[in-house]
Amino acid sequence: MVSVTRAVFGDLPLGAGTVEKFQLQSDLLKVDIISWGCTITALEVKDRQGRASDVVLGFAELEGEVAPVQGTAFDLRKPVELGKHLQEFHLGGFDHNFCLKRSKEKHFCARVHHAGSGRVLEVYTTQPGVQFYTGNFLDGTLKGKSGAVYPKHSGFCLETQNWPDAVNQPHFPPVLLRPGDEYDHTTWFKFSVA
Repeated sequence: MVSVTRAVFGDLPLGAGTVEKFQLQSDLLKVDIISWGCTITALEVKDRQGRASDVVLGFAELEGEVAPVQGTAFDLRKPVELGKHLQEFHLGGFDHNFCLKRSKEKHFCARVHHAGSGRVLEVYTTQPGVQFYTGNFLDGTLKGKSGAVYPKHSGFCLETQNWPDAVNQPHFPPVLLRPGDEYDHTTWFKFSVA
């Protein structure tokens, strides 16, 4: 069964409007999205024992160059255990855009597997890039739901997007939206248990 509910989340300061919360729920997941910035505030998916728990999401930005990843610390085309990978390459974390196919068609973006719970996330998109951020500035002072503490690298984000600085780089996928143009991109998050 799939359901969608809508409720008032709160009011913006100085009478700037009302923020609404939409909850989408199915047998596989539950997601809360507020209308202010289309922000996901909760996302619950089941583990291999069928227990649902919340997954933390976030966002970041970065400008940079287009470079091949083969043979570098950025080569994540095959599975790696992220914590060990960061240590092995002496990285402070990721906050980088990865260039994908230059196609407006649905294409594979990323796959993440959490060995402890068995949860799998696959991301597909029509966007040409994905920003990968590994919670580099979390320091344990941020308190989350139910008092959870978030130390460095305790979460990650996969944000589909155009390439940073594309407006100034003629060889990047086009990013400008001209009058009469329609912005039309979609990202799919597929959850499963392995």
